[in-house]
Amino acid sequence: MDSHDFHKLLLSRGTFFCYSGLLSEEVLSAISGIVREQVSDIDHDIDLTTRVFGIFIEQAQNIIRYSEERLAEGGIGTVAIGHSKEGFVVEAINPMNADKMLSLKGNLEELQKMESKELRKAYKQRLREGPPEGSKGAGLGFIEIARKSSKFEFDFVESPELLFVLKAWIVP
Repeated sequence: MDSHDFHKLLLSRGTFFCYSGLLSEEVLSAISGIVREQVSDIDHDIDLTTRVFGIFIEQAQNIIRYSEERLAEGGIGTVAIGHSKEGFVVEAINPMNADKMLSLKGNLEELQKMESKELRKAYKQRLREGPPEGSKGAGLGFIEIARKSSKFEFDFVESPELLFVLKAWIVP
């Protein structure tokens, strides 16, 4: 794909922010203010802006903490935000360890089935119990994404390494 085709693809998807490469806490800190400003410029609803921004942060932190491809103090991956008349979509892609795929798939499928009250209960339970074994954070990220999004989808793509793709839609 040449640069022009890539540019057309981003425009056709309504992508207004896309970052690919090393994501570290330092990089996230540097870009997060710009992302929040862009989202609030597109839609002035504070609740919607907060939800989109929160999902962006969770997805970026997932790349930082869990990307199988590491560099310095961060992970390698891509995070993008798009907007259309239907709302926003936040998408993240990062290499992952194939040994963790089935466990992650099961956890995400369980979250997809939960209603709002069940997600709130799962969130409170996770706070009480603490992070799951192997977690590099509080273990709340995917629950937060499920709570703040209108819906989310995920996929695992062989290319040649295993890529984890997570898309979250936020509809007003």
